[in-house]
Amino acid sequence: MRNPAAAHFGRIHLAGEADRVTRLELFLDLVFVYAFLNVTGVTAEQFNVAGVPRGMLLLVLLWWCWVHYAWLGNTVRLNRGLLPAVTFGLAATLFVMALTVREAFVDRPGGLAGPLVFAAGYVVARGGPLLVAALALRHRPELRRLFRRVWPPAAAGMLLVLASALLPALTDDRLLRDWTRFGLVVLAILIEYGGVYVAGIGAWRLRSIPYWVERHSLIILIGFGETIISVGLSQGAGVAQPVTWPVIAGVLASVLLIGTLWWTYFDIARFAAEQALERVSGARRTRLARDAYSYLHLPMMAGLILVSLGLKHALVQLRIPSEPEALGPVVTYGGVVLYLVGLFAFEVRTLRLFGRSPMLGIALTLALLPIAIGLPVLPQLVLLVAALGVMALSDATVFRHKHWELHAHIDTVSEKGTGVTPKELFLDLVFVYAFLQVSALMSDDPTWSGLLRGLLVLAVLWAAWCTYVWLASSVRSEAAVVRGAIVTVVAVTAVISIAVPQAFADAAGGLSGPVVFVACYGMIRLLALAAIWVASQRRGEMVRRTNVALASAPTLLALALLVVAALVPHPVGDIRHLSPLRVALWMAAIAIDLVVPLVIRPHRWRIWSAPHWADRFSLIVIIGLGEAVIAIGAAVFYSPVSARIIVAAVLGTALLGVLWWLYFGCDAEIAERTLEVRQGVARATLARDAYIYLHLPMIAGIVLVSLGLRKVMGVLGTQPFFVASPPLYPVAHVALFGGMLLFLVADEAFWWRVTRSLRPRRVVTALVVAALAPLAAGLAPLVALSALVGAGLVLVGLEVTRGADLRRSSPPPAEPAETAERW
Repeated sequence: MRNPAAAHFGRIHLAGEADRVTRLELFLDLVFVYAFLNVTGVTAEQFNVAGVPRGMLLLVLLWWCWVHYAWLGNTVRLNRGLLPAVTFGLAATLFVMALTVREAFVDRPGGLAGPLVFAAGYVVARGGPLLVAALALRHRPELRRLFRRVWPPAAAGMLLVLASALLPALTDDRLLRDWTRFGLVVLAILIEYGGVYVAGIGAWRLRSIPYWVERHSLIILIGFGETIISVGLSQGAGVAQPVTWPVIAGVLASVLLIGTLWWTYFDIARFAAEQALERVSGARRTRLARDAYSYLHLPMMAGLILVSLGLKHALVQLRIPSEPEALGPVVTYGGVVLYLVGLFAFEVRTLRLFGRSPMLGIALTLALLPIAIGLPVLPQLVLLVAALGVMALSDATVFRHKHWELHAHIDTVSEKGTGVTPKELFLDLVFVYAFLQVSALMSDDPTWSGLLRGLLVLAVLWAAWCTYVWLASSVRSEAAVVRGAIVTVVAVTAVISIAVPQAFADAAGGLSGPVVFVACYGMIRLLALAAIWVASQRRGEMVRRTNVALASAPTLLALALLVVAALVPHPVGDIRHLSPLRVALWMAAIAIDLVVPLVIRPHRWRIWSAPHWADRFSLIVIIGLGEAVIAIGAAVFYSPVSARIIVAAVLGTALLGVLWWLYFGCDAEIAERTLEVRQGVARATLARDAYIYLHLPMIAGIVLVSLGLRKVMGVLGTQPFFVASPPLYPVAHVALFGGMLLFLVADEAFWWRVTRSLRPRRVVTALVVAALAPLAAGLAPLVALSALVGAGLVLVGLEVTRGADLRRSSPPPAEPAETAERW
């Protein structure tokens, strides 16, 4: 007899008109943006007039691959049935492809043929969406003609990319080989993009406008976040580089630059374009969706990649002074111009809107470029930030009437709903990067003291992030001052990220690392208190002055303890040495922060929207999983691709997929529905216990798993596949298995707090992982990782094939009325 659950998971579910972007697709987009930013590695190694075109060519190829995943998500629901497993398989392929982006044109000695691995990965990643769509729509006869017209250009493009990897190997002439590979990729791109026009759009259907708009705005938003991450990585991941005033000024200028560009898209263009799509229908709507999003978002993303490359190059020069180069400002300024040109074309295509601030920004940037070429690096950045500042200011002065008119028309679709807003997701991306700097920090110091140091830093960062989540749940404002405050917090958080390695001890040279870290951290916490106080003065905001007072006292006390810890005398130069007094003061500050939610009694809390609150925490989990991909990739950034690295990348992605299932299989959805039916004290208490407290060990588990995977990737090298590698260091092994165990236990505690029940399969799996940890301690890293992944996949397989569809479960009944006291 056929299992109903298995039958349910075997179906492919078509997307609906109101579907939104799922967390699984957000994870996929994070992997894609990682691949996009790896393009900067191609050009950074060959920072010349030949390297930049190569990088842009790869970006165009990767973008077209991503576009088809957006069309696929518009057609089928990727988080239902067996498609999550298929999607993670494609994500693993994309990850391998991202690791070989640097070898797409030039093979590195010592490993596999990089161009061939990249080409094979592209074929699988590119053909995957077409195969899934063909299976999903196989019973729709009217669409067979479409696939007969879509497949030929797609197949031709994939074959040409494969040929670009195989044919040049037949000649020893390096110049001929490079030009042949370049020409074949160009031809593949022309056929792929042109094939859309040849196939026509009559058979395509845009099923969900909110999905389509949100998917493209998310990829742009992630691009902004990852650009800031790329800026931070220019100072070295987890490496204690001296923190100097020029470096701090460069980071702040870079974030202000990126924040201004972010503002230009999410202020008006994103929402006005959605309204433009709603005003048309049929073929006109599909054509507008293709032109404005699939095509015109490409120059915007390309501009961000160029800006990322230019900023990375500039900050390296600030850290290691060298002779100024003309190409550096050309790339940075050119990236800004390309982004603004794409934005201008996007506004023209969707709104028929000419002029306004983007054109002014383009003119100012081009006019200042000749001046910038002759200046040092920091003045170059300041000049560009000033030009974009004038552009942003023009919307409030020169173009204010048009600007206000557009704002009046988009109020109905602006960010006043219950979902997470772009500014909040922008902040989350940077905070998660700070979390994963903790992983890099522990990777640089794989000792027990290094582990303790990293977890303490993670705890204080978590307290700061939770403050802003509560603030956003109470204050729903999109005023310019609020967005400006978010950009300020992002900038300060970026500075914290480069100071994380020196949070406890100074490196030789530069400013005091502990003082810089605590000063920036204090600024973040004080800005939150100021925002809460301002909100308490306004009517309509759900904040009480007594809550401000109750939150201020312990926060100020915790900050005072951290300031004292930063000022404790300590030898300079050895950042790995921990002062017992500093550790004690940090622990006391963390304890105070964790007690604050208990001091502010639940009846004083106000959760504005249960879906919004749950979304913030589920997003931090999925972004953490996605950013773990970056941390894993950083371990083999300079290594040639090998069979071992490919296997480890696939296993690592599978492990992240298991963590995704543990939380998003049903737990996140059931918890959100439960929180929504709660009211008053019951809702506030559940929000505090299940989210603020129990999500911290989940994030810690992800960070520890990320550390373990980094070490697995780092020890593989280029030895033959069957040559055994030495076991992992004890700390790395404990981080890998302990991180998985910690996530399992925290997630099950989260489930118990929500439903008051335990799941035997999860408990048994946790015991199995705990038992495997000592048994696998002496095994080769790949064998140990395989055992851990195998245990996780067995659990997932059992829950998929034998478990009920828990998404349809009803949340537990609301608590008694006297407990669920209303305000």
